[in-house]
Amino acid sequence: MTKTLPRRRDRGQALVEVALVAPLFFLMFFGIIDLARVIWANDVIANAAREGARFASVNAGSIPNHGAEATMDEIRAAALGFVVAGGSGTTVTVCFSKVHIASETVGCTGDVSEVGAEYASGNLVTVRVVSSVPVLAGALVGHGDFVVSGESTVLINN
Repeated sequence: MTKTLPRRRDRGQALVEVALVAPLFFLMFFGIIDLARVIWANDVIANAAREGARFASVNAGSIPNHGAEATMDEIRAAALGFVVAGGSGTTVTVCFSKVHIASETVGCTGDVSEVGAEYASGNLVTVRVVSSVPVLAGALVGHGDFVVSGESTVLINN
């Protein structure tokens, strides 16, 4: 029995195959990691909007040791407190509107509350959180950042 040694040409072929496949493998690998980060940030941002709206709903009447209604800045701070690894450039908008049962619409956009609506029991509060998540693999193919947002509208209870 004779043992055949790989020819020098075969070793070079394997090296070329690895050189062609490795960049695609790493692009896919880091793309999966980036996609997971975007999904995680989307979940975090949605939760922050939900918690900010809940804070506004529950603290409409009084805040312990505060004696007055929560301000828009305090609602924004409460929402931002739940943003963990949610990306960069996070913005929070808060607005108040009346209940529109027939049209099922919210009468405010951004930080501009509906005319005649105030922070009072029976009205709605909408908290919207927007953030930008930078992605490495996306930057290589022309998509540098993904914008994720979450919005929550609740009835003010107190």
